[in-house]
Amino acid sequence: MSNLSSLKTVISGSYRKHLNEMFSIKDHLTKHGIDVLAPVSECVLNPGEEFVLLDMDPVADHRILQDSIFAKMRQSSFLVVANKEGYIGKAALIEIGYAIALGLQILTLEPVEDPNIKPYCRLIADVFAKAV
Repeated sequence: MSNLSSLKTVISGSYRKHLNEMFSIKDHLTKHGIDVLAPVSECVLNPGEEFVLLDMDPVADHRILQDSIFAKMRQSSFLVVANKEGYIGKAALIEIGYAIALGLQILTLEPVEDPNIKPYCRLIADVFAKAV
């Protein structure tokens, strides 16, 4: 991963619990020339709702939004998971499975404890020491 300017990624995580951490990761990666395809913006339209919508989300349909994340993952060089305090939500878990199926490298904020997922993950700090 030497040419950072050609790298693209999606940041997965709980929009309800860890959106601020996701924005922080996005900021660091963007400053280092990495194109973050999702999350698309930092303005939440429906705070407190179970399914968080951002102002730049093109639609409110949950399936279409998830499909758009899958499409962005197919364009990505790797997946980042904001698993603060070890938490991996259901949507992030689906995205991890999809990344595994695509053969994408998975970088996590914190170590993954699940023995089925752990072999597929590396700490983002180990790969981009200065980025996060």
